[in-house]
Amino acid sequence: MYLSKIHVQYRDGSKASGVRVALGFSTPLGGVTRDAYTDSYGIALIEHLGRGRADVYVSGSRRGSLNAPGETVVFVS
Repeated sequence: MYLSKIHVQYRDGSKASGVRVALGFSTPLGGVTRDAYTDSYGIALIEHLGRGRADVYVSGSRRGSLNAPGETVVFVS
């Protein structure tokens, strides 16, 4: 099992806590991870079985992508 770390921030730089985050994989086996929620620092840790390119979804909207497992920052308004 792999782990990816997603930092979620508002445009003003403040941390988004309690926000729903998931990864969607476009690899042959594909799929979407279970939802994770950001902590008070705006960090969501997402466990997943797949590797490769994944889209980052915040509250159901695509906000970025990453090579998973990995770490990225996404912004919400």
